[in-house]
Amino acid sequence: MRKSMYQIVTAALTLFVLGGALAGCSGTGQESGGEGAADSGTEISSGVINPETPAEGIALKDDIVIGMQSKHTTIDQMEASNTQHNYLWRMIYDTPLHFNNKTKELEPQLATEWSTDDGGKTYIFKLREGVKFHNGETLKASDVVFTFNRMEGTTSCNGLFLKVESVEAIDDLTVKMTLVDPNLDWPYMMTLPTACIQNEKAITEDPVDGPGVGTGPWKIDSYEFGNYTKLAAFEDSWRGAPNAKTFTFRYIPEDSARLIALQNREIDICQTPAAIELGRIEEDPALDLIAYEGGSLTYMAFNTQREPASNEDLRKAVAHAIDIDSIIAVAAEGRGKKATSFWGWDEYGYVDMGGYERDLDLAKEYLNKAFPDGNATLDISVGADRKTIAELIQSQVKEIGLTVNIVELDSAGISTSTTNGEHQSCLYGMGFNVYGDDARRILQPGSAVNKALYDSDEVMELLDKAAAETDEEQRKEYYKQIQENIYEHVPYIPIYFADGFIGVKKGTGGIDIYPTSHHDFSNVFVPAE
Repeated sequence: MRKSMYQIVTAALTLFVLGGALAGCSGTGQESGGEGAADSGTEISSGVINPETPAEGIALKDDIVIGMQSKHTTIDQMEASNTQHNYLWRMIYDTPLHFNNKTKELEPQLATEWSTDDGGKTYIFKLREGVKFHNGETLKASDVVFTFNRMEGTTSCNGLFLKVESVEAIDDLTVKMTLVDPNLDWPYMMTLPTACIQNEKAITEDPVDGPGVGTGPWKIDSYEFGNYTKLAAFEDSWRGAPNAKTFTFRYIPEDSARLIALQNREIDICQTPAAIELGRIEEDPALDLIAYEGGSLTYMAFNTQREPASNEDLRKAVAHAIDIDSIIAVAAEGRGKKATSFWGWDEYGYVDMGGYERDLDLAKEYLNKAFPDGNATLDISVGADRKTIAELIQSQVKEIGLTVNIVELDSAGISTSTTNGEHQSCLYGMGFNVYGDDARRILQPGSAVNKALYDSDEVMELLDKAAAETDEEQRKEYYKQIQENIYEHVPYIPIYFADGFIGVKKGTGGIDIYPTSHHDFSNVFVPAE
């Protein structure tokens, strides 16, 4: 991008790139976001785990298989935004811009230049010439306009659509985006999987399979939802051809079964191995364990619009009754770090609030205010993956006289129930994006991600001010005040950021690692036998 255009935007934008994750989720009970950062190669004594490129002369597998914890349910990026689907979107689609995990900077992708002349209200994007879709069509500005218009009312992209007043094609390679409100974070949003560009002709001619046509280095070969999704290399990709001929997502929900499949060479990559099985991977000379500092937050949300969780004293009682260190030790096998503020640790504007310390006397005082007549009870809705955490909390708050009932739901049930506000409280997860305004997703009234149903005029006013604020210190002050508000009123209790892991065949590399676990496997390679 030209330096003059870069300076227009990045005077404010580069302030946000503190550590580099644009957000994520696991298949059960966690909301999605976008991109994140960690070095793609981790040094170990015997060499490099997950090297960026294969060693010269090494023979590579043509057919790569990954064992997935959760299944694909669609090939349309507007209908799903979670870990398993974002793996797919990063490989078959491209976005206007890219966030470089190593440099922590915005880079061109489908757009080679971008600028704003009015403080983030209007943006101009210049598209890359000659980019081919999987159906042979050439990328045009009209495809970008079509994509954004198609977002309206969709499961994953409606939130992005609502920020846009209009998207216009100035010519075949120039797009003008006018936002409803100024937002200096908009270029960062253009790196998210929700901003992937689709092909107008493909979808118009084939509404079923057409949405799966992108410009990425992989194209969809075949799929059977609940079983597998197979990709084939797209030789005409502007990014260059992949390191293999096919890449298959295989659905293996049981943790132990995925690990066995990896050890038996049935798969090459094991997504999210169970914490208790990590040692087996580390000890196997034929395998590598890719480890990274996770950016996905496990949290407890209180339904502030429903009794008894609407009582702030009850929320404070729970906050000071739980022992987060023991939760990390047991539920995460000690592989995680305590969250001290309801904000991403690598998100712009993060402030260390210190977290809630366990103080049973103080917790009892708050509980007595909330339930002066005793008989204090609270339901916690939870998916199977976080049931252990719920059981620990149940045991810990019992010490202050609070009875917790655990409501276990499947992944679809926990999502639907908490979105509809049927829960009293819940355990959930979210990967925060690198830009500050991403916090709006989980704090805005009416958002499906706002599991606390929190409705604060003060918070929304601060978010609006921060999104348009070009002064760095003032913008940080707004975000600090938001975190202070959450800490004081306790709609959410941040618990911990779990470390992330991927089990792979020895020597596997080229995986672009994201703290929020939305990794990019576009350039993955696996050594041949």
